[in-house]
Amino acid sequence: MLAANRVLAGDPVIQTVITDELTELRRRLLDSTGLGAGPGELVPAALMSWLVFVRALCVEWLTHQAFSRTELREMCVGALLGALRPVMDLDRLLTGEEEPPADPQATP
Repeated sequence: MLAANRVLAGDPVIQTVITDELTELRRRLLDSTGLGAGPGELVPAALMSWLVFVRALCVEWLTHQAFSRTELREMCVGALLGALRPVMDLDRLLTGEEEPPADPQATP
C-alpha cells in the first residue's frame, strides 16, 4: 500500500487506479447508507473528499505511526461528520429519527 500511495502515486496509471477505487468506495457508501439522498452533489463531493483525506492520513500513519489506531479512527470519523454536517441533518440521521410530517396548518 505504501509504495502505491507514496512512490508510485505520481504515475498516471497508478493515479487512475487509485481514483477508480475511491470512486467505487464512494458509490458503495452512497448505496449502502442512503447518504445519496442528500442535496445534489454535495454529499458525493464530501464523501470523495473524505476518502482522499482518509487515504492520506492512513499513509501518514503507516509511514510514521506517530498516533494510535484509536486516534486515527477518531480523526477519520470526526472528519466525516464535519464534512457532512453542513449538507445534511446528521443528528436525525444518527438517531434514526424520521422526519416529522409537514404541519398542514403551517403557512408557506
